[in-house]
Amino acid sequence: MQSFSLAQEREVSGSVKDANGDPLFGAAVVVEGGGKSTGTDIDGKFTIKVAPGKNLEFSFLGMKTKLVKVGSSKRIDVVLEEESQDLEEFEMVGYVTVKKDQYVGSASAIDNESLKRKSVSDVSQALAGEAAGVRVVNTSGQPGSSATVRIRGFGSVNGNRSPLYVLDGVPFDGNLSSINPDDIESMTVLKDATSTSVYGSRGANGVVLITTKKGRANQSKIQVESKIT
Repeated sequence: MQSFSLAQEREVSGSVKDANGDPLFGAAVVVEGGGKSTGTDIDGKFTIKVAPGKNLEFSFLGMKTKLVKVGSSKRIDVVLEEESQDLEEFEMVGYVTVKKDQYVGSASAIDNESLKRKSVSDVSQALAGEAAGVRVVNTSGQPGSSATVRIRGFGSVNGNRSPLYVLDGVPFDGNLSSINPDDIESMTVLKDATSTSVYGSRGANGVVLITTKKGRANQSKIQVESKIT
């Protein structure tokens, strides 16, 4: 029966937007009960293989989760509505947002208030002292250089030991100094096998999920910061 179900799977594409018609970048698209998942791109578009009759679960931080049953159409366009929730109740885990009391893995969340208390110019330095099992060492005194980050020791003797950084749902291979800490809404550090189950071998040394700030409908806010050194 399982092989028959897999044979019926087909590619379904679509988009995820908010009530204003703006695309949601990094929204989670999960096959209910099937374990398959993906995320939307910068245009809010997604593609996933799923069998007809299955339910697709669409979720995004701050939005109401929506279930859509897959029918004969190969395209599904979804509009998510805003939901008023305390962000401290949730953890970002790969493509999925779960409640803290339902998450059994090892993860540490760093919110925007914690980042504000630090006067740092680099994302790696912002991790120092914020999560258990995360070691941050400044190996260079050069201005603009990033610190060395290790999550729960060394995962390899000769290979890459750095964690995988995921910026708004997309693996980030650039220089961390190019990310402005003031643009970050929150960070989540995945420290156990959860990271490899979602990101494969790239997450063997841990994963740092970085979520940047986004505009919200009907909310205008001006923030000015000054520093004297």
